[in-house]
Amino acid sequence: MDRESFIFYRSFYEAIRCMPSDVQAEIYPAICEYALFGKIPKSLSEVAKGMFTLIKPNIDVNTARFENGKKGGRKRTKKQVASAESAYVLTYEQEVEQMRNDEKWRITICEDFNITAEEYDKRLSRFLDRCNDDKARKGKEHHDSFVDCQSHLRYWMTKAYPQQQTTIPQAIPDNSSVPFPEVGDDFGGMDYEEQ
Repeated sequence: MDRESFIFYRSFYEAIRCMPSDVQAEIYPAICEYALFGKIPKSLSEVAKGMFTLIKPNIDVNTARFENGKKGGRKRTKKQVASAESAYVLTYEQEVEQMRNDEKWRITICEDFNITAEEYDKRLSRFLDRCNDDKARKGKEHHDSFVDCQSHLRYWMTKAYPQQQTTIPQAIPDNSSVPFPEVGDDFGGMDYEEQ
């Protein structure tokens, strides 16, 4: 078992750095040779042997993970796949309540759609009605995930409440600053009769 790398935890360093330099000089190569090549050190001082004994189980666990990872890991069973797919179980009511209580989400939606908190609550109630209609029509009890629910709300709001184009009213100049032509003044264009 030769490896190109291994995990060296900060706790190893913290423990080893407290040791005298001669023990440090023993333990560092012992750890590296064991983790990279599987060689168990033979002649360590008692202190270095004690330190190695404490570190060895962590190296063994990481080596086992590495070896299992090379094999692709354990295959998921049908039961695990089914439970992963059905793990999300919030109802429409619970989803809406969660969005109603999430202050950060509420602020984001209110800013994005330029609405008040009261309007947001009204729209959430209408959204819940819409979701319950889907339940009646499609037999769907909940979204696939909470993120899916949030995306659905955003999409629904853009369709149910298309944002109006807001135009900034132009200031109307007073008569003293811009002269208006009198009736009959020439605007610089040609009349059709003059052609």
